[in-house]
Amino acid sequence: MSRKALRSVYLELEQAEKLKQLSAKTRVPQAVYIREGLDLVMNKYEKKTKRSLSAGKIKDERTSTRTLLKR
Repeated sequence: MSRKALRSVYLELEQAEKLKQLSAKTRVPQAVYIREGLDLVMNKYEKKTKRSLSAGKIKDERTSTRTLLKR
Protein backbone atom coordinates (compact mmCIF):
# COMPACT_ATOMS: atom_id res chain seq x y z
CA MET A 1 0.00 0.00 0.00
CA SER A 2 1.40 3.40 -0.96
CA ARG A 3 1.87 6.18 1.53
CA LYS A 4 -0.64 8.99 1.45
CA ALA A 5 -0.61 12.63 2.54
CA LEU A 6 -3.57 14.18 4.29
CA ARG A 7 -5.04 17.17 2.42
CA SER A 8 -8.18 19.24 2.83
CA VAL A 9 -10.13 20.29 -0.22
CA TYR A 10 -13.19 22.45 -0.69
CA LEU A 11 -15.76 21.18 -3.14
CA GLU A 12 -18.81 22.87 -4.51
CA LEU A 13 -21.90 21.51 -2.73
CA GLU A 14 -23.14 19.94 -5.96
CA GLN A 15 -19.77 18.24 -6.52
CA ALA A 16 -19.77 16.88 -2.97
CA GLU A 17 -23.28 15.49 -3.34
CA LYS A 18 -22.55 13.85 -6.71
CA LEU A 19 -19.35 12.36 -5.33
CA LYS A 20 -21.23 11.00 -2.32
CA GLN A 21 -23.92 9.45 -4.54
CA LEU A 22 -21.37 7.90 -6.90
CA SER A 23 -19.45 6.46 -3.98
CA ALA A 24 -22.63 5.01 -2.46
CA LYS A 25 -23.70 3.41 -5.77
CA THR A 26 -20.30 1.95 -6.63
CA ARG A 27 -19.03 1.30 -3.10
CA VAL A 28 -15.75 2.94 -4.10
CA PRO A 29 -14.42 5.40 -1.49
CA GLN A 30 -14.72 9.08 -2.33
CA ALA A 31 -10.97 9.52 -1.80
CA VAL A 32 -10.28 7.05 -4.62
CA TYR A 33 -12.30 9.18 -7.05
CA ILE A 34 -10.57 12.35 -5.88
CA ARG A 35 -7.11 10.80 -6.36
CA GLU A 36 -8.10 9.51 -9.79
CA GLY A 37 -9.37 12.97 -10.75
CA LEU A 38 -6.13 14.57 -9.61
CA ASP A 39 -4.15 12.09 -11.69
CA LEU A 40 -6.22 12.98 -14.76
CA VAL A 41 -5.67 16.71 -14.23
CA MET A 42 -1.96 16.30 -13.56
CA ASN A 43 -1.51 14.24 -16.74
CA LYS A 44 -3.52 16.76 -18.76
CA TYR A 45 -1.37 19.70 -17.71
CA GLU A 46 1.96 17.90 -17.41
CA LYS A 47 2.78 18.37 -21.10
CA LYS A 48 1.84 22.05 -21.01
CA THR A 49 3.90 22.60 -17.86
CA LYS A 50 6.95 20.86 -19.29
CA ARG A 51 6.75 22.98 -22.46
CA SER A 52 6.45 26.26 -20.59
CA LEU A 53 9.19 25.31 -18.13
CA SER A 54 11.48 24.33 -20.99
CA ALA A 55 10.80 27.61 -22.77
CA GLY A 56 11.47 29.54 -19.57
CA LYS A 57 14.68 27.63 -18.99
CA ILE A 58 15.90 28.41 -22.51
CA LYS A 59 15.07 32.08 -22.01
CA ASP A 60 16.88 32.13 -18.65
CA GLU A 61 19.95 30.48 -20.17
CA ARG A 62 20.03 33.07 -22.97
CA THR A 63 19.73 35.90 -20.46
CA SER A 64 22.50 34.39 -18.33
CA THR A 65 24.75 34.03 -21.37
CA ARG A 66 24.16 37.66 -22.40
CA THR A 67 24.90 38.84 -18.88
CA LEU A 68 28.15 36.89 -18.82
CA LEU A 69 29.18 38.22 -22.24
CA LYS A 70 28.62 41.81 -21.11
CA ARG A 71 31.05 41.38 -18.22
